[in-house]
Amino acid sequence: MRTKERMPNWLAVAISVMVSLPFGLWLGDYSLPLWIAFIVWAEYFMFGSNLHGLRTLIPAFAFGIVMAAAVQSFATLLTSVFGDAHLVSAGDLATAVSYFIGFGVAVFLMDYIEVLRSGTLAYFQGIAITLAAIFTGQGAGYVGHSSNAYVLLIGSVIATALACMLGSFIGWLNVTLNGAVEAVVPETTGSEQRIMP
Repeated sequence: MRTKERMPNWLAVAISVMVSLPFGLWLGDYSLPLWIAFIVWAEYFMFGSNLHGLRTLIPAFAFGIVMAAAVQSFATLLTSVFGDAHLVSAGDLATAVSYFIGFGVAVFLMDYIEVLRSGTLAYFQGIAITLAAIFTGQGAGYVGHSSNAYVLLIGSVIATALACMLGSFIGWLNVTLNGAVEAVVPETTGSEQRIMP
């Protein structure tokens, strides 16, 4: 069977970007951080560019989101417990203690949860990107721009999870638009055949 691309990759990528832009530009407080979506889009290719890969990418990434949220919640709790105690700047001692314990546990869990081993990249990206979303204030609109640190953390988790789903979708869309289709081969009278454009 002969195949050809549905369309050139440059066009498939451009269309995929255009499909994603409204989610980051037009939804006001509910706009998604597209930088997260684009990172997950790239991960889609690392996991084989197919739906089978998403069965590893999405759960591993989601587990990373949960772990980052738990560790950051612990850091927030310790900040109130430690009071003014710090190493160099406010809150650094609480963050150091909670991150040491929390991320030690996060890596320890990999020995017991297979999807975290097979999806190591997505797991650590889920952790890192969720922390980045927390520290850059992403998702505040989802929780009414609250000043409560725990509520803002939930907003970042929501934004990261939705952006993960968008990134997975645009990765799938990109591959679908560009993917191979069976080429039409006309009947010929001789032994030669050519693929019609």
